[in-house]
Amino acid sequence: MPKTSGSLQVAGTDAAVAREGRFVPSPPAPSQFQRFLPEIAHRTSGEILIHPDFHRMRRRYIAATMACYEIATFPGGWQSAAYRVAIISAIICLHAAWDPADRATWPTLARLKEAGASFGLSSPRQIDDLIARLVETGHVVLERPAADGRLRLLVPTEKLLAWDRVLLSAYYGVLQELYPDPGYGPAVTRDPAFHLTQRRVSVGTFDVIGRFIAQNGDIVPFLQMYQGFQVLVRVILLREEDAQAAIRESDFSDIVARFGVSRSHVRNILTAAEAGGLLTSAGRGLKDLAPTARGLAAVDRFIADTLASHDMTYRMALASLAAEPARSAGTAS
Repeated sequence: MPKTSGSLQVAGTDAAVAREGRFVPSPPAPSQFQRFLPEIAHRTSGEILIHPDFHRMRRRYIAATMACYEIATFPGGWQSAAYRVAIISAIICLHAAWDPADRATWPTLARLKEAGASFGLSSPRQIDDLIARLVETGHVVLERPAADGRLRLLVPTEKLLAWDRVLLSAYYGVLQELYPDPGYGPAVTRDPAFHLTQRRVSVGTFDVIGRFIAQNGDIVPFLQMYQGFQVLVRVILLREEDAQAAIRESDFSDIVARFGVSRSHVRNILTAAEAGGLLTSAGRGLKDLAPTARGLAAVDRFIADTLASHDMTYRMALASLAAEPARSAGTAS
């Protein structure tokens, strides 16, 4: 796993933020106004964080994206986890970008594991298990290339591509709420041609994504726990609704049902978050939960980095569509 760095410091004490319901972080660090790729004129994380509607948008972000990660809809019928999301995206990206005439671009298992290593979230064994599951559930097929029968190419089916279009639409819908002019029309409307182009150009950003994940040091442990990030955000949303309300484990019962995790798993997430300085609780038994200033900054930074990376690949895709003739990577039926 890559080395990670901590989140930004936030104005005010943790106790004040947690108990008084003050959600006023300090301005983003200058580094957050730097582009992920200097040559791409995309919206930066800092720009997104200082948007006047960012905090109102947080609830929309969670509602829109969580629907794609429920166990009933997530590919493979397994619990969603960050490494599974990253590997599924990489499968689609690698296939969208492959050129049958260039063996270096073939979407093989070896290339997928190289991509997985750049994210720093999964082991080769985890990738093997995920591929087997996706094949079993009809989300991926293994095709033997005529030029080399020893290899198997990973081909996403339309079932997987349809899920991915919905997922991207959710993220771009949040961006469109913040920046409606000119908006993100092709992504929000799930245009298939745009979708494949966006995934094709995203192959060139795998290292960028790996770096920004590593820079979100406070969040990485929770990305590696099923629904860890969603549990953290739930505390923030509940506290925003009512700064004086008591937040207890029972407030996470729907996460147990929708995402196929146990109550003890949710408890472990909350305990780890408190130990890591991201949440506080009053008394025994994880009662009266609240985010700390550090926890709020960590969550918001990760959301902003995620949206900034999507804005970047949107602009890359538009430029590619304008410069190149339409192409189709093909899919398995």
